[in-house]
Amino acid sequence: MPAADPLIDALPVPADVTSVAAGLDALPPALLRRWNRHGGVQVATLYTARRDGELVGAAFEVHRPLTAYRKIADVWTAAAEPAERAALTARLVDAVVARAWAEGAVSVKREFAPDADDTDWEHSLAAGWRALPEPPRWSGPVAGPFHAAPPRGQVLLREPSPAEPGAVPYLRQTTDFTCGPAALQIGLAALGLRGRPTREAELRLWRRATTVGGCEPVGLALAAADEGARARVLLSTEEPVLLELCVNDEERDLRAFLQDGFRREAAARGLDVRTEAFSLDTLRTALAGGAVALVLIEQFGMHDESCPHWITVHGTAGPDVFLAHDPWTDANFGESWLDAVDLPLPAATLDRLAWYGTPSYRGLVLLEP
Repeated sequence: MPAADPLIDALPVPADVTSVAAGLDALPPALLRRWNRHGGVQVATLYTARRDGELVGAAFEVHRPLTAYRKIADVWTAAAEPAERAALTARLVDAVVARAWAEGAVSVKREFAPDADDTDWEHSLAAGWRALPEPPRWSGPVAGPFHAAPPRGQVLLREPSPAEPGAVPYLRQTTDFTCGPAALQIGLAALGLRGRPTREAELRLWRRATTVGGCEPVGLALAAADEGARARVLLSTEEPVLLELCVNDEERDLRAFLQDGFRREAAARGLDVRTEAFSLDTLRTALAGGAVALVLIEQFGMHDESCPHWITVHGTAGPDVFLAHDPWTDANFGESWLDAVDLPLPAATLDRLAWYGTPSYRGLVLLEP
């Protein structure tokens, strides 16, 4: 007699996952430790499968707030029989997907450990999931406890797309302050002006565009032009930007001095620098014309700290969602490159995040074909 269908529950995970449901002591300790790395602003949900009250399977889903994706980090089952394992896994995955679509997500990603059994990978592909490209060379921090082989990934899209998921090459910034050069490399690769991003190029571009720390729009545009791109800057102020994190007047004066030099060089070279707060309609039109956008955001809300940050917006998923590569991942909370590649941002989210500073300003570098 076939086993009865399990009862599936979705349980929010505010802190320690082991406090959420009974029976989790049956899971491998290493798996629970991995699930308990979640934190910060992440939204985590534990899906449990039970028969007659006994835990027979669990899936851990975690994602960034303000986004339109979900990530299945792991699926565990107590079944010994391969067919039963596959059936339980499918039920749990289907539950995650159904809830994701109901909540407005446009993609669900599955993370597979490098040493995971290929059987589950193949079953997932047969069910309609699409494999993401080979993990990028720089997919996480270069030091610390996260310098292990990156996971593999698959994605399921709510609406079919002719575009290959993950086709735009990705680079996880290798320092705390090189988001701009990493985003620029991603943009150059998307336009076919450069190959796979490298750490060497990331740091070379940072030296070209830095204001002794991070990079502002005009410096990045000059670096892009040096690489053969046609760059256009839309910045809502003529004042120096990114001075908020300066600790003294000397540092503020230095950054302002460097930015004045960038503006004078841009004018001499004929770069298109406009004093304009870009609209999402402007961004959509540029993307439809084949451009790639480097967008300055306030990352708080999607990440756990307030900080200016550059992302690469390279496409759309329908009229109300933008697709971005985010050079930063919160690896200490268990994020991987899967959280940052083809990151779907609802229009309202991007419109909110794409302001920074006091008073707030908006910055965009368009790389046009």
